[in-house]
Amino acid sequence: MAGAIIAITILAYRGLTISAAVERLLTTNFGEAASVMGPVQQGTRNEQEIETLVNQLKTERTKLIRVILQTEYICGVETEQLGRMDIPQLKVLLVQHPEWEAEVTSTDMLQLKQRVDDLSPICKQQAYISIDAAGNLNLYEGKPAEENVIRTFFQLDVGTLESSLPDGVLEQLQEGIRVQDKDEYDSVISTFSDFAVDEKHRLLRNGG
Repeated sequence: MAGAIIAITILAYRGLTISAAVERLLTTNFGEAASVMGPVQQGTRNEQEIETLVNQLKTERTKLIRVILQTEYICGVETEQLGRMDIPQLKVLLVQHPEWEAEVTSTDMLQLKQRVDDLSPICKQQAYISIDAAGNLNLYEGKPAEENVIRTFFQLDVGTLESSLPDGVLEQLQEGIRVQDKDEYDSVISTFSDFAVDEKHRLLRNGG
């Protein structure tokens, strides 16, 4: 919750009002993303597309196919072995989940890929947002001191940041702000984008 608390502190410090609804969004922990085998998403994959994928496997129809699901999160990637399936089972899976990208990586293996607009379970346990020596705002897996950067967002105007924020906020950012869900992640990035050196981030932050 540290990210949300800092965001609220900065907004209040700068004289901006916070509605009850926004404060609730910033301070509420939401549940995990839906299971990968959850409800079918919108979209279709037609029979011809499925047959094309199956034909790329170039194997006997009675042979079991190894199926791998890769889940790409905002922060983190997970790979899951779905096991071996025969062709009828594989076709059912492809029909049920048209939102998954499918790629034949060998004659007996199909790789599926889905994108989830959330932090991975591992990132929720150990993701930090912090600033490096060059002033770049980064997402880290683990504490920033370990320097395991997952993603760089933009460069910050450190001088303006330091003079505009309450005492201690910059130091906390340098030490690392824990983000435990997408709402905290979004609120921290949105808050500090106001101090981005890159003009396009300031315009986006201010509705331009």
